[in-house]
Amino acid sequence: MAPAIETGQNVPVGRVFRNDQTSHTFHFLHYLKTLKTDPVIEETLSRVWLSGVLITAGDLLSKNGYFDKAPEFELVRHLRNGIAHGNTFRIDNVNKLIEFPAHNMFAAVRSDKHADFVVDESVQGLPVLFDFMGEGDILDLLISVGLRLIQLGNSESNAIEK
Repeated sequence: MAPAIETGQNVPVGRVFRNDQTSHTFHFLHYLKTLKTDPVIEETLSRVWLSGVLITAGDLLSKNGYFDKAPEFELVRHLRNGIAHGNTFRIDNVNKLIEFPAHNMFAAVRSDKHADFVVDESVQGLPVLFDFMGEGDILDLLISVGLRLIQLGNSESNAIEK
């Protein structure tokens, strides 16, 4: 997994590039080891990358009006907003949840126990990650969203052909 040792370097290095193409250089193996030996980093790594994925996915879905507003898409919207606003749910309009429910009950990918995750007035003020949903539950949701987007794309393609 480590990059090869570059000419002029004594250890494998990683780089984080700036806009001007210069970079911060770091000892790759040192930080890779730190991921497993520093409990604070190990504990927060999933939160950081899943937060980033949910915010990015939510923003991309938002640019498209959340497509057909499927419950999985709406669930991503509420997770994204909760994460972006202090990792807590803030339901501003409970009535909107009636029109556009947010849950995973029809999601293509769910745990073997079929855990339900429903955003309703009872989640107001509760933590989003990882109290409401666990890491694996979020991955299930993201896979389901991807599959739903494929379905929508195929439906649009079929409609165009007809």
